[in-house]
Amino acid sequence: MEISKFTDSKLVDEIVVGREMTRPSADPVRMIEQIVHRARAGAGVDFDVFESLIGENDLVEINYMERGLMAARAVCRINVPAPVGDGSGWGTGFLIGPRLLLTNNHVVGSPEDALKATVEFGYELDAEGRLKRTTRFRLTPQDGFVTSPKGALDYTIVAIAESSEDGVMPISEFGFLRLDARTGKTEVGQYATVIQHPDAKTKRISLRENKFVKYGDDIDPARDNFLWYSSDTANGSSGAAVFTDAWQVVCLHHAGVPDRSTIDGEEHWTLTDETRVPARIAITLPVEKVRWLANEGVRISKLIADVDRQAKVDGFKRSVLIDNLIGDATGAKSFVGTAPGESIIGPPLVAAPLVQLVALEATRQPTRHTRPASYFDGRNGYAADFLPVAVPLPSLGPNALRHGTHAKVTGATDDVLRYQHFSLVLNANPKRKMAFFTAVNIDGARWTNLTRGNDVWFYDPRVPEELQNGDELYGNEPGPSKNYFDRGHLVRRLDPVWGDIREAKQANDDTFQWTNCSPQFWGFNQGADLWQGLENFLLYNTDDEDVRASVFSGPVFRSDDEEHRGILIPQFFWKVIAVVDRNGSLYTSAYMVSQQDYALDIPFERLPVGPNSTKPGQNFQVPVTKIEQDTGIIFADVVRAADVYTGPTAGARLRTVADIQHPRR
Repeated sequence: MEISKFTDSKLVDEIVVGREMTRPSADPVRMIEQIVHRARAGAGVDFDVFESLIGENDLVEINYMERGLMAARAVCRINVPAPVGDGSGWGTGFLIGPRLLLTNNHVVGSPEDALKATVEFGYELDAEGRLKRTTRFRLTPQDGFVTSPKGALDYTIVAIAESSEDGVMPISEFGFLRLDARTGKTEVGQYATVIQHPDAKTKRISLRENKFVKYGDDIDPARDNFLWYSSDTANGSSGAAVFTDAWQVVCLHHAGVPDRSTIDGEEHWTLTDETRVPARIAITLPVEKVRWLANEGVRISKLIADVDRQAKVDGFKRSVLIDNLIGDATGAKSFVGTAPGESIIGPPLVAAPLVQLVALEATRQPTRHTRPASYFDGRNGYAADFLPVAVPLPSLGPNALRHGTHAKVTGATDDVLRYQHFSLVLNANPKRKMAFFTAVNIDGARWTNLTRGNDVWFYDPRVPEELQNGDELYGNEPGPSKNYFDRGHLVRRLDPVWGDIREAKQANDDTFQWTNCSPQFWGFNQGADLWQGLENFLLYNTDDEDVRASVFSGPVFRSDDEEHRGILIPQFFWKVIAVVDRNGSLYTSAYMVSQQDYALDIPFERLPVGPNSTKPGQNFQVPVTKIEQDTGIIFADVVRAADVYTGPTAGARLRTVADIQHPRR
């Protein structure tokens, strides 16, 4: 068994809390998500399901056992011969699509391992306790192979032969366990079931005393890739499928979490007899001798996102089988011959209440618009040399990274998202999912006035959709005409709209990417007193009517930000503007504007009561160094040196634009 790489006491404390939790508190939104997932898994919905999800009973339909047997058909044991004299490696795997098998990287680590491996289905006991006749298959990595190292997501997806070694049995006879890239299948306190081949033994199922004890991590993106659950597993169980009560795969088992402690500077593990021994000794003992706090599995949503990312990387060997898997798991295109979202392990069982629930989810989750990654080919983004004095992009300092890491961008080695005339760096923290900063070049002499039209926001395919806040954050809140938060542009729609008509139209459309969106209270976003009027004043009160400028902006991430619909809402936004005068001298000025009155004590699913615009005294001109201090974003020396502000270091309140210190004509 692999050992979890996460060793700190915080994880242990969270697991202990999760183990002690009885059942999760009822949340209508989560309940709808889980019931719809049950429907997609073909598990059916009745009154018992509602009672079970709110913790009032633990009953399941009798077909739970029959469906479990159907799911078990897709589970196999895997043998990878080791070098001569070193024995063999054993693990578990399961079918996830036509001719595709999923297991751990530490079970099948390379195409060479796959070619040597033997996959065996049906190694289990029948009703009379006798071994069933097994069926063996070979792996065909030349038809599809994608993997992630055991130090990362620890998975391998590999193609399997169409027919058994003896040519009698087609692989299609064993079905497959459909993967779903959407989140919301389970939560802490709900039950887990694991089908596995422990110690290379006959197929076993872990049913008793199993539940999910920790779900991802809101702060650490690396931990957010995993689920933790209490369950009996052993060596050879690596690569097992972990299920919900609906027999929907929620994660890939890959590691155990021992009960660790440090004694005299050395890591010790607690054994089942309550003694503690050095980890170097404990790791050599039979797994049943060690006290395990939990097991660790790779979340299916994160796994599919990684497969999709790898499939878009230049040099990746394309595979029709894996492309089909991505399409099916993400809902883009179902496997041939299957219905969208319908489980392959059993017939769909639809109860009357489900029709209304599915309809409700459809209204709650609008159409998701996206474009192919090739749509952004040729985008150069923000230009550092746009002004006579070069102004490079800022960087993320340690204080910025406390609030999350930057999202990985397919095709960009620096992880900068480039659009027409602007760029941004996205925060991958699942509680944030908005830009650390944006940077735009503005050319007043070539500016084009394009009408706004109907707003349609798009997901950027170069980063996973799950890292982008969409309509689920903004829409369908009660109120006469307004939702609580607007879809606020960080790069203003008009700023990059310059150049020839094709170029300007492209820039206009690029601003409607969810990556450029940030939740702004509607009175704050639409108020013309400062936030909307600030750039207009600064850009058109210089000594050059055809001003060229570079503008940086973003939210301020704080530890006391309040959560709304799962996202921490910024209380402040900042802006840094750089312009040059007719002599080519650079001037910069920095501003911080507050929506704090509306981002604290956020009412749940209702409109606020109070004024409809920002209050006086909540807007500041500040030194650039103040922006750096509060955000952790580091600007180039030239930006700091060109700052025109001469007031107190904490900033000066702005009552009107007349209070602004700026080089005017």
